Amino acid sequence: MEHLKQKIEVIRGWSSKKKAIVALSLILPAPLIGVSSSFHMPSIRAPFTDEIEIGKIIWAIAKVWLMVLPVVWLLCIDQGKLSWSPTNRKGVLAGLVWSVLFAIIIFVLYGFFRGTLIPPSAKHQIFELGITSPAHFFIFASVMSLGNSLMEEYVWRWFVFSKFKLLLGVWPAIILSAFFFTVHHIVIMWNFGSLWLVFLGSIGLFTGAIIWAWRYNKYNSIWPGWICHVAADTAIMWITWWIITGN
Repeated sequence: MEHLKQKIEVIRGWSSKKKAIVALSLILPAPLIGVSSSFHMPSIRAPFTDEIEIGKIIWAIAKVWLMVLPVVWLLCIDQGKLSWSPTNRKGVLAGLVWSVLFAIIIFVLYGFFRGTLIPPSAKHQIFELGITSPAHFFIFASVMSLGNSLMEEYVWRWFVFSKFKLLLGVWPAIILSAFFFTVHHIVIMWNFGSLWLVFLGSIGLFTGAIIWAWRYNKYNSIWPGWICHVAADTAIMWITWWIITGN
């Protein structure tokens, strides 16, 4: 324990930029490792047990890492204080306005490219997740739209963007945080959709991440971006339900 405290003291003494580089090096690979393992790592059989899905375990560890590392870094390395990231009425209004725009764009694009975005095999893949009943899907959609989006804003806009901003300034930080946010989503889209989905989805995710980081920088709060993020994810969940039900 004493050795760990000494290590932490050494890291605290590093320059702000060096600490930012290390923080980014620790967090940026995690989501890509998690989703890639989840989709592509085979299960293994162990004595006296059913199949162990190693990929899913790695994915869960990566998720925990993404949630825990920023807080630990803030408290132990940066010696900062936790905050609810408060915003003002203008921030909330901006989030609501962007929410409407994002939802409209997503539904319009789906309407235009419906036949080419989602292959028939996607429905079977969704069935394999076990979320085909209305109750299970509602829980899944709520977690993704409300919880996962909040986690992503906390990680990508507060932590990753802020570290890049310290190193490179505002706009390079916006672009780079948006790029790395998009990369691991490409793996997800590649496994569920067509090349058109990967292409259009990547543009949409990258654009959305730029806007959310821009809003974070303006209001110094994750909530304006989160409000818009919730709307985007809700629209995607709605489309997913249409795919499941065949509507």
